[in-house]
Amino acid sequence: MVCVDTNFLIDLAKKDKAARAKMDEMLRNNESVYTTTISLAEYFAGAYRSKDKAAIEHARRFLGSFARIILDDRSAMQYGELYNSLRSSTIGDRDLFIASIAVANGQTLITRNVKHFERVPGLKVESW
Repeated sequence: MVCVDTNFLIDLAKKDKAARAKMDEMLRNNESVYTTTISLAEYFAGAYRSKDKAAIEHARRFLGSFARIILDDRSAMQYGELYNSLRSSTIGDRDLFIASIAVANGQTLITRNVKHFERVPGLKVESW
């Protein structure tokens, strides 16, 4: 199982060849591809900021094809633990929530920001 980060979603929506190739690879390998509700929120924030009136509906349709994992109790506990252990090298609350959800659900995080997320203990990270 893999969890795709917001930057992967953005690149995939922009038809980035490398992101598309990574998605095709995951599908060929019968990977279950998820994203977090945190990434959904970040993506929708960008859609609402867009001057393109169709961006919100496009985001709704595009994101509808991804299974979601939420910030549940287990993820919240993981967040608390990671927040405490990373106090001196924080990665930002939204990214820490994404990382916590991925760790709590045993998923590899697919992100372009590997160096950023590598500091999170227990998180498996891949790029494309």
